[in-house]
Amino acid sequence: MAADTVLTISSWAAPVHTMNKHVFPWMISEMEKCSGGSLSAKIEYGLASPPAQYDTVRDGVADFGWIVYGYTPGKFEATKIVEMPGNTGDAQQMSVAFQKTHEKFLAAAKEAKGVQVLANYVHGPGHINTVKEISSYKDVVGMKLRVGGGVANDVGTALGVAGVNMPAPAVYESISSGVTEGVFFPLETMYAFKIAEMAKFTYRNPQGMYTTAFGLIMNDDTYNDLSAAHRKCIDDMRGVSMASQIGKYWLEADVLGKQKFEEMGGKITDANAAEQAYFAEKTAGIEAQIIDGLNGRGIDGDAALAYYRSLLP
Repeated sequence: MAADTVLTISSWAAPVHTMNKHVFPWMISEMEKCSGGSLSAKIEYGLASPPAQYDTVRDGVADFGWIVYGYTPGKFEATKIVEMPGNTGDAQQMSVAFQKTHEKFLAAAKEAKGVQVLANYVHGPGHINTVKEISSYKDVVGMKLRVGGGVANDVGTALGVAGVNMPAPAVYESISSGVTEGVFFPLETMYAFKIAEMAKFTYRNPQGMYTTAFGLIMNDDTYNDLSAAHRKCIDDMRGVSMASQIGKYWLEADVLGKQKFEEMGGKITDANAAEQAYFAEKTAGIEAQIIDGLNGRGIDGDAALAYYRSLLP
């Protein structure tokens, strides 16, 4: 039996990316199982650039999408709390903590308009990945690195990087053409965005350098127009369990990315204690700035951060 309702998912990144290969197929299958096949969805590529995804879903061009909160500067302040240095854990642990913190604190800021936020999540720990090997944070001063938006920009600035902003899918071309010398990225990108082909060196901070906050969103009108039974299918799936499932797929993508990276001769170097201390000192101002941003949105920033970190390993 054909589904009565087939919704549109706006996506970006390559079909091999975990969102397209695992997350959305899982979500579609859950919707179909729950509705006895009467509610389904299909992935559409190329509806909008990554920074325009939020508007695309809010305006009803697509019913679902995934957004990088940091791609719309000034709009989302509350979500930066999960992106900052000093947050530890893997993609699944941080995603669950993010969703719980969103429900307890961040949602009150009502930053996302015209959409339902079904789940908040993050990619795994972000690292510095370069064409030339580096052995210290001092080596990145003046280096042209893609930084990516959100708190990653602030980290790059604090370290003295000549930051270049661009959406993730443009990074491969920018490194291969020599426009950038590397990128702030998690290990999953080594495979998902083919970064391992060019950037053979990863510099990693065990204390957490940054991550990126994402939202899986749904158009408000689409949600409200669903039948009660179909709406229940969405509600049963959303929230902490969905954040956990998405985080698990991203964690698995990091494991795969690391494996592909090492197969292609990639080398990972962990920052030593002195380098970690240097990094902490350089980036120390970021936390206060983010807490101020949260307070400005009517959220107790200190309490929200303390709660978020209490959920991390």
